[in-house]
Amino acid sequence: MADTVRVAIVGGGRTGTPLLKAFLALPYIEVAGLADRDATSEGARIARERGIFFTEDADVLAAKGADIDLIIEVSGDPGVKPALKDAFVAQGNKETIIVHDLLARLILSLATDADELVETYHPTDTGIG
Repeated sequence: MADTVRVAIVGGGRTGTPLLKAFLALPYIEVAGLADRDATSEGARIARERGIFFTEDADVLAAKGADIDLIIEVSGDPGVKPALKDAFVAQGNKETIIVHDLLARLILSLATDADELVETYHPTDTGIG
């Protein structure tokens, strides 16, 4: 079998749901989890229907360590990324990469064959901070 990238998404809303749908269509991406504080979001619903690990607490994903290659954080909550970073340190997770909004937008633009970069819903996301 070909190599796969194991991805988790934080945020199951306007950006996370289209990413989730695009990733589910690609054989080289394994969606390893989705976190959203809103268990009724569209992304949460899709994750549960597809048997994908779901949690309302993004920090839980940090404990998965080597089971997740990338966490794409598109929750729109500026406190989530620093909390994830702290959880990574507490769990000793040095394997997983946290991807922020700009790269998530690039990935979504490529995955959906968009003619231009998709709109941001998280303009204050500038990295870990």
